[in-house]
Amino acid sequence: MPTKLTQGIVNKARGTYPAGKQLYDSEVSGLRLVIGKKSASFKLVTDQWVNGRKVRAISVTLGRSDELSLKEARHRAIENKLAVRRGENPNLKPVARMTLKDSWEDYRQSRGKELSPETLTWYERKLLGPLKALMNRPLSEIGRSEVRTLHQKMTETTGPYGANGAMRVLKLLYNHASAVEDLPPNPVSRAVRMNKEKARDWALSHDEIRDLWERIENNDDRIRAECWALMLSTGLRSMSARSARWEHLSEEGVLHVPTPKGGADRAYDLPIPKGMYERLMSLKSLCAPLASPFIFPSPNSKHGFVNIRREESMPYSPHQARHTFRNLAVEAGVDFTTTALVMNHKVPHVSFSYISRSHLMGELLHAVEAVWEKINDISS
Repeated sequence: MPTKLTQGIVNKARGTYPAGKQLYDSEVSGLRLVIGKKSASFKLVTDQWVNGRKVRAISVTLGRSDELSLKEARHRAIENKLAVRRGENPNLKPVARMTLKDSWEDYRQSRGKELSPETLTWYERKLLGPLKALMNRPLSEIGRSEVRTLHQKMTETTGPYGANGAMRVLKLLYNHASAVEDLPPNPVSRAVRMNKEKARDWALSHDEIRDLWERIENNDDRIRAECWALMLSTGLRSMSARSARWEHLSEEGVLHVPTPKGGADRAYDLPIPKGMYERLMSLKSLCAPLASPFIFPSPNSKHGFVNIRREESMPYSPHQARHTFRNLAVEAGVDFTTTALVMNHKVPHVSFSYISRSHLMGELLHAVEAVWEKINDISS
């Protein structure tokens, strides 16, 4: 029989009723006061229905009567009954919503080994820079309008390429989180119109190649000079060239690149021109007192190898050497497939999956020798 509960009855309940007694509230159905040996507690017992069928009885402890007033207990009981009607179970703790930071940490742990350290650093710069304000936000709360506005603002402050890069990182991590959490459609895909990007026309002209080579030959810093020569003659990316180790260079002049762009899964072997190999052997003798494992050592660098950048004595970007190598390969008559293999470009064509690179070292050597000869012809 329901009781017209009052706060006074609740306060005296433990001294009035024996342990085990339940007082049913007449105002909110399902709410009851349960008398225990040491305390009394409010409890809600209600049924959950789906399509006209009772699927379960749900019992929710709302709190002790000396900590919760009758008014508050009734309010909580009503809220829980509404949740049950929506199909929720109040006893199940809500799953914490994944933030952008959570997604990044999970992505780095699960996919980090597939990527190069340089790529991971680039992602982190975007997250700790233009995307920092979103890091602790649940991804489910990041909406289209907010993302579109952020992209427009970044375009003005960091430039179109930087803004696009940040959005790609956000899109990637949002999609990653979608695998474990039911999220709305990706706001980057739906709301952001990426800035138009144009490939840099960076290959050097013959006059510029002559200038670059003259600067390489006349540079007193032979370590950096030979690093430039290696990048130009092989198309190696700056990080792969700078971080090259002696242990990865064979006596046959084949350089193993363990962590190129794309991570360890994209590791490859690259023959280098004989003339370039001889230059490196001379450099090895020069750098012997440093006892460094790196081909291009730098005692003052935290990584142990040189940093290469555009400067007054070398007014070119390191990546221009790679662009120039690609142009020189065309001039030297090197075919597309061989050039792609030398540069370790990922070509999304099924035919490339049938190629065994290790069987083509001779062809790759012919390619880099042809480019080396072209460099010598231009610079002489």
